[in-house]
Amino acid sequence: MDAEGCFSVIVEVLSPLKCKIRVSFEINLHDKDLAILYRIQSFFGVGKVYLRSERNLCVSRVTVPSDLLKVIIPHFLEYPLISKKGGDFIPWSKVVGMVSKKDPLTKPGLLKIISYYASINRGVSPKVSEFFPDITPFDRPNQLLPSKLNPHWVSGFVAGDGGFQLGVQSDNRYVLGERAKFQFYITQHMLEAELFRLFEGFFGCGTVYIRSNSSRCDFIVQDLDSILIKVLPHFDLYPLQNIKQRDYLDFKEALSIINSGLHLTPEGIAQFKAIKEGMNSFRSS
Repeated sequence: MDAEGCFSVIVEVLSPLKCKIRVSFEINLHDKDLAILYRIQSFFGVGKVYLRSERNLCVSRVTVPSDLLKVIIPHFLEYPLISKKGGDFIPWSKVVGMVSKKDPLTKPGLLKIISYYASINRGVSPKVSEFFPDITPFDRPNQLLPSKLNPHWVSGFVAGDGGFQLGVQSDNRYVLGERAKFQFYITQHMLEAELFRLFEGFFGCGTVYIRSNSSRCDFIVQDLDSILIKVLPHFDLYPLQNIKQRDYLDFKEALSIINSGLHLTPEGIAQFKAIKEGMNSFRSS
């Protein structure tokens, strides 16, 4: 959820003092990960899974306010989020509580909902802003990070926003004129840079980079010994629960080729390339 989830409030303005408010909890993934969404839906016992094949997406969504109030909110109160989405959860849950009462919204109540809505995700939409130009967003509390990361959480977060990448680059310094490349990475919005520093301590390696040309940040490990000694043992003990587990196993096999020196032979580099061409976006299932 910290990686790919969303607490959503949709405000449809019908008149200056009348709005239709919809709330939802959802997780959006590539349609290759349809199976994990059905497992999540089964875990909560509420909501539905939708396949959006035209966009290669699948969505697990809970929209019934009573389900959100009785199932989803208690779960995240017991198991709090640690990313900035934990800050979205607080005002979102307040909106859910107000909507679930099914009482007609008074003007003060509506303004309070708009205030909560303004502090979630991307804030107020242009259309809502036209009707409520002076709204003050809810003052979100500062998100407190844990002193150390839970290993199960790390694998879950990597399943959403991490990956294992292979590459081959022309390089005349090598006998075959090609260099085998590899990296383990996690990427998110730059607002999560402080959280990403915890990955450095958790794995005992890697570096956090803030992209100068975008709003993203990355945690990257490219050193072979660090990946073999510190990264792979973690994922052997705490496997990924989605399709990226297959990418991990391929990545591990490719690194064994490099570690043995076989990538310096025509046969070895060909095997490395074959593994690369079946991973990530090239994987059919």
